[in-house]
Amino acid sequence: MSNKELYKQLCANKNFAAKIHLFAQPFWLDAVAENWDVCFKSDASTNLSMTSTKLSMPDIVAVLPFCYKGNLLTKRIYLPDFNFYQSIIFLKNDLSINEKNKIAFELFQQLPKTIKSYFKFLPENSALDLSILNYKKQDYFSYFILKNQTALQLSTNHKRNIQKGIKQQYLVEESKNIQSSFSLLTSTFSRQKVKSKIGFDEFKKINDLATKHKCGKVVDCFDSHKNLLASAFIVEDAQTVYYLFGGYDDAFKNSGAMTFLLHHIIQQSLAQQKDFNFCGSTKKSIASFFEAFGATKIDIPIWQKSVI
Repeated sequence: MSNKELYKQLCANKNFAAKIHLFAQPFWLDAVAENWDVCFKSDASTNLSMTSTKLSMPDIVAVLPFCYKGNLLTKRIYLPDFNFYQSIIFLKNDLSINEKNKIAFELFQQLPKTIKSYFKFLPENSALDLSILNYKKQDYFSYFILKNQTALQLSTNHKRNIQKGIKQQYLVEESKNIQSSFSLLTSTFSRQKVKSKIGFDEFKKINDLATKHKCGKVVDCFDSHKNLLASAFIVEDAQTVYYLFGGYDDAFKNSGAMTFLLHHIIQQSLAQQKDFNFCGSTKKSIASFFEAFGATKIDIPIWQKSVI
């Protein structure tokens, strides 16, 4: 049995799958990645190759799912457009940082040879150090509303826009017209003069998958005249709601609808006892917009290596 087949078998166990974030779930990887595989670190007393068909959840110390594309000379480990993390997942809670670094070294030694590699770690893995493997760290941050926050520390401008939405009777609901919503979602790229890598057919496939597995949806905000003001694509797992994409209609750019919509989604996330992850940004203006919700800035380590 291959590592990939074994991983799929293990993720069929609800207790095991609950420890795996959405972007590392087999059904998600099958849809978003050109190719993917997984590395295991088992308990020292367990030999994976000898007992793979009988391996149980307690035997696994850590897993490293990864996506790749290209052939022998062009193979690279990459992060798909619909994924936020590509990270080691530790399945034992009592590991020291030295033990985690040792496990990380063993997992990364299992990876195939590639011309480039890209990993985006979970926040809890921020202390890991891959420099011994010639990886270089890039500073990156995301912004979180943590599930234990009792109240949002909203900026004055955000409060004003939320009140505007209430007064003007904005309506928030799941999208009934994915094509129209997609136009708004991709408008953000147009404003930034960046070509979107995602086409409508690909987006619809992922949205349909999220709907099927009840792990995501497109949410729209309308005014009282049924004008579509803003849209957001969110996905979620057992612990977190992720804001992957969002956009608004330029004709209503002063409506405050994006703020109203995200505030609504955040409130729903907190009601479900889930963290809300804005999924970061390298643009200062967008980062400031996220922080104005009272979000906490958290380090998301990116580790890269290139041999070209």
